[in-house]
Amino acid sequence: MPSPFKRLFSRLPMARSTRAYDFALAQVDLNQAERVLEIGAGQGYGAAHLSRVLPHAQLFSVDISLECLKPEQLESGPKPPIFIQATAPALPLAAASMDAVILVMTFHCLPEPQQVFHEAARVLKPDGALILADVDGHHWMARPFEWVEHAFISPLTHAYTPEELAQLAAHAGLRDFRVVRRPGKEKGFMMWAFAAKRPPSP
Repeated sequence: MPSPFKRLFSRLPMARSTRAYDFALAQVDLNQAERVLEIGAGQGYGAAHLSRVLPHAQLFSVDISLECLKPEQLESGPKPPIFIQATAPALPLAAASMDAVILVMTFHCLPEPQQVFHEAARVLKPDGALILADVDGHHWMARPFEWVEHAFISPLTHAYTPEELAQLAAHAGLRDFRVVRRPGKEKGFMMWAFAAKRPPSP
């Protein structure tokens, strides 16, 4: 069950921001995507936004608790998101069923990070994309961010570095790992990481 502080944070304007989603989608072509998974539903604003900007795709959004979800307040696209209560290290989804897996400001507090990557790789179709936006563990704000989260939201919080994410992706069999930063804000605390499910090189 979410803590009172997590429920409070989910209602702040920053929790409704879709800018991180838009920047991520500008880096990856999902025009032909049929099924997209978001890990970390929160209030559902991210999934609803994705359903509008990817109207051809069916959005699935999982969270360990749907207590913060406010479906009646969401403006969804032609295919409303399907919300599923589940834990990220054990996704109740078929293998090779998703064109993309998206995590926005979620991965830092998930348990079993390596298993989460393995599950993302499992549910991705061949050439499917993993998209992750989160706090850069190298940034000076990473430690204060962890302290606040540990005190009020989750003791699991860890701001991962690009090197840590690259290692997790490699161990899960994901390839083409890269990190992108917003132009003009290269020194900001946010980073966007991308990887793909590719067949092994001959």
